Amino acid sequence: MGVSLLNSIDRDHVLTAMETWDSAGGANYLLVRGGVSTHVLVHGGREYDAPAIAGIAHGLATGRTLTPDDIPGGAAGAAKALTRLGFTIRDDSPPSAEPERPQRRTSGTTRSTSRTRGTISATGKRKPPRVAASDRPVTLCPTCYLALPATGVCDNCG
Repeated sequence: MGVSLLNSIDRDHVLTAMETWDSAGGANYLLVRGGVSTHVLVHGGREYDAPAIAGIAHGLATGRTLTPDDIPGGAAGAAKALTRLGFTIRDDSPPSAEPERPQRRTSGTTRSTSRTRGTISATGKRKPPRVAASDRPVTLCPTCYLALPATGVCDNCG
């Protein structure tokens, strides 16, 4: 594996990216995207879209802002780079499909766990969690990551 594009960012770049995010109304970005990112940067009691922050930080470090699609490894790659810099990442990825294991039951007892996501169908197989139909890609400003209006010109950057 080659050198990651995100090796050029440092902790100060990420902190500045979060300040930029806050001043540009980045919370609106999460609302527009519907929380699509599965990796959330948690810092100072606030939540940030990890790939977007990594892309902004890369722009601060190199002059070239990355879109979430440009980041090697996607959201997981951004999370890995941010974790390496000492930031806390919450992974909201759905559970991966695990092979079914035979379960042993003891005289009518049933176990449930709080980690269960999705629902169990009538056949006993787990269905994945539902995803809203409105979770489709939105055109984003490559500079500040806010959703572009229909004109295609960023209201924030001009």
